[in-house]
Amino acid sequence: MKKLIYLLIFTPFIGMSQKHNNGKVYDKHPAIEIVNQFIKAYSSGDVETLKSVVSEDFRMANSMNNNPAYKGGDLNNLIGQSTFINNSFMDVSIKNMGGAYSDAIEYKKEGTFVQTFQEFIAWDKSNGFKIRTPFNCIFVFNKESNKIKRFWFTDNTAVWKKWNLSRETIKNGVIYKDHPYIGVVRKISYHLENGDLKGAFQEFSPNARIYDSNLLDKEYRTLEEHVQNVTSIFTQFEMISIDEVGYPDYIDYEGSGGVVFSWSLFTLKNKKTSEIKTMKVHSQISFNEEGKIVREDLYYNANKLN
Repeated sequence: MKKLIYLLIFTPFIGMSQKHNNGKVYDKHPAIEIVNQFIKAYSSGDVETLKSVVSEDFRMANSMNNNPAYKGGDLNNLIGQSTFINNSFMDVSIKNMGGAYSDAIEYKKEGTFVQTFQEFIAWDKSNGFKIRTPFNCIFVFNKESNKIKRFWFTDNTAVWKKWNLSRETIKNGVIYKDHPYIGVVRKISYHLENGDLKGAFQEFSPNARIYDSNLLDKEYRTLEEHVQNVTSIFTQFEMISIDEVGYPDYIDYEGSGGVVFSWSLFTLKNKKTSEIKTMKVHSQISFNEEGKIVREDLYYNANKLN
């Protein structure tokens, strides 16, 4: 019992003894002001300011680069990167993300560091591609804490890879104006026009999702919910005709199934008032590799059904 009491008394002190103060953290600090100058100059292509706030032994690197041969860069690389960004992009901005703010840390041994938590946003001047990525950085200062000697940044490299691809001409499939899947979509229209809801949805996967442009309370409907919604419409309206506008296209995407794009004119008759209404409908029906419909995106003016 005495041993247990001893442990209970001294355990808190053992826990407290493990703490060690290795510096101080500031949300306002001269080093943060220097970093702000750096960020502003970097995002605007101000070469002279960049030169003035970094040390002679300045080095920089992307922390996300895992290439063993990668050694980062120096002042020339920094200037080249800043110049390239401003020549290639418009409306470049680097700002604090949400409620984040920079921290300056005065380590007892390592000196002054500044950490930023920001977001990089810009648009490609040639094709309008939008770059939006977290841009979190660590700045290491010299002994006098008045020059930046190390600049480590972290961003989303996948965004930059996608931007690189946006500047190329890349084929992503084949477009067909006649195809068996177009036939499947036409049979859906046939069954709907003839009031056969069971036949209309027989080619849908049980887990299919229906994305309706008129949905406000949810992102999509399940197939069951969609059938219930169509059934409700058919209790109010008689389907007179469904007519193609132009012709459907089937895009066979490389490696990920395909989509039939169709444009139709629905002619309906209100069962109570006998009023005839027309409604334009655009549909995008997605097929998986097994030929089953796994998704439909519908665009139409639901006010026509009032």
